[in-house]
Amino acid sequence: MTLLLRLSGASLLVLTLFHAALWRTLHWGSELDRLAPINKRVFIVHLFFVAFVISALGLLSLASPDRLLEPSDLARLLLYGIVAFWFARLLLQVLVFDRAMKEGWTALPIVRVGASVLWASYVAVYGAALLRQLGR
Repeated sequence: MTLLLRLSGASLLVLTLFHAALWRTLHWGSELDRLAPINKRVFIVHLFFVAFVISALGLLSLASPDRLLEPSDLARLLLYGIVAFWFARLLLQVLVFDRAMKEGWTALPIVRVGASVLWASYVAVYGAALLRQLGR
């Protein structure tokens, strides 16, 4: 379980870096220029904080996975939140992003399927850690 959490943590740090590539790939710079200044700033700040949370989770999982596995109320609550976060992201991938990706910037099934597999793997790994916290 420790190894799986570390691997998930490392992949989350890579995912954080991937946001920089998304900036160019999805032409966010030019797209944002069309928004009102406040909307542009809200988008950038929210993007920063999403990347920050993902990197913080990645660092925790990579550097201290035992903290998530040691029985405690805090670890259990954190794992509930992490599982909910990635489960919601998986649902949004299927319900929102897959359709837009088919019609938009990429029709590559590997990108859509790869994202779903990645989100599902986070649900599975952190869900397994949560089950361990719950004594199951």
